[in-house]
Parts: sequence; structure tokens; C-alpha cells
Amino acid sequence: MEELRIGSVSYLNARPLVSGLPGVVLDVPSRLTERFRRGEVDVALLPVFEALADPARVVVPGISISSPGPVDSVLLFSRGPLGAARHVLLDDSSLTSAALVRVLFAHRLGAGPVFERRSPETDPRLMDADALLLIGDRALTAPRDGLAVTDVASLWREWTGLPFCFAVWLARDRAAARRAGPVLRAAKERGLARRREIAEEAAPALGLSAEELHRYLVERVTYDLGEPERAAVARFEDLCRDTGLL
Repeated sequence: MEELRIGSVSYLNARPLVSGLPGVVLDVPSRLTERFRRGEVDVALLPVFEALADPARVVVPGISISSPGPVDSVLLFSRGPLGAARHVLLDDSSLTSAALVRVLFAHRLGAGPVFERRSPETDPRLMDADALLLIGDRALTAPRDGLAVTDVASLWREWTGLPFCFAVWLARDRAAARRAGPVLRAAKERGLARRREIAEEAAPALGLSAEELHRYLVERVTYDLGEPERAAVARFEDLCRDTGLL
């Protein structure tokens, strides 16, 4: 593995997948995707939207960051009904979740707001828009006083009956995927066994209890890439094409 450069999204939900892997490059999804495209890493835990946008990339089998819905870390904060929203801010660290929000507005909510990318540091209470998408650790901890909060994965599940797959391991080519696969699957097994420890380590920085974070890692996030997740990806791809995102 010394020859393979590995990157991962930097959120809590990815930590079980990189347990014990040395030298992993950590970044938010959008910037990690750019680093992968520039060739700075060979294998990366990337937004599933990148796999759809570039079919030449190779998905490492069996591993994902998915949710049966709700997920608690992909949230739309709004001042009123989402169907009435005219201006929506999208966390600019996001690719897949931003695309999912566009799909949901177009096909589920029946609204056509103006979308604008914005820093994930935006305080939902101070947003100059009707709604704001936040993802990852920021969504878990963002203040929400006086706002409606919609779990995007839950909305997808209610609509489609499917889980949602947010991220997969992508390799630059099949050789890299073959070399990385056994090590990444072993890291996953180690990490799943350490979820309580991971939650305890993360709790002070996030300002949430270890019990809350453990429940998040066990109940809200799943790490397989099986038939339900692949069906969800196929449905998402079709909807992204219908929406003009691919």
C-alpha cells in the first residue's frame, strides 16, 4: 500500500472506514474530488456523484457511506415550507448532497428555487435565503433555533423507498482498485468494531455526547455497498440525468 495514495472525506462518518490506515489525505468532498482529479491521490472515498459524472473511475466493491434514512448529517434548514422556497444555499463542500437537493426540489417538492453555493460555516439562523443545506459534522452541530429542519436522506427514503448512497471508494484504474480493495475492506472491519471508541474520541470536539455519536455511527450510517445501495445509485443517476445534472 506504500505506493497507493489514499484520500478520504474528513467527516466523522468516514472514520470507521479509514481505521488504522496511515497517511490518509483528509478533506471535504468537493476539494478531495478536485485532488483526485488532479492525480494527487490514487484511491479516495468520494461523493457518489463523482462516480456518476466520470464512469471511467473504478468503484471498489462492497463499501460505501450510505443511510437507510434519516441520516442526521445532511440537513436542509428552512424558514418555511420547502415547496415555497425561492432561494436555497448549498454547502459548497458538497457534491452528492447538493445534487440530491436539486433532484428533490425538481421532482419531489415541485419547486424551482435559485441555488447558490455557500461556505459550510454559514449560520442557518443568519442565512439570507429561504433554505440552507449543510452536510457532515457541521450539520450535526449547527444551531437550529426557530428553523424547520428536513433530513434529506429521510425525504429520499419516503419518496423512493430506498436507502441513499452518499460516498464510495473510487480508484483511478482497475489495478489500483484491486490493490486497495483488501486493505480497505480490512480497515472497514476494524473501524466498525471501533465505532464506540471513535464516538468517544470525537465527542469533545463536536460538543455532542459519545452516546449520540455512537448511535449516529451505528443507526444512521451504513457502510455496505449491496443491492439496495446499488439500486439507489441507479435511481439517483436516472434522476440526475432527468434534472440535467449529468
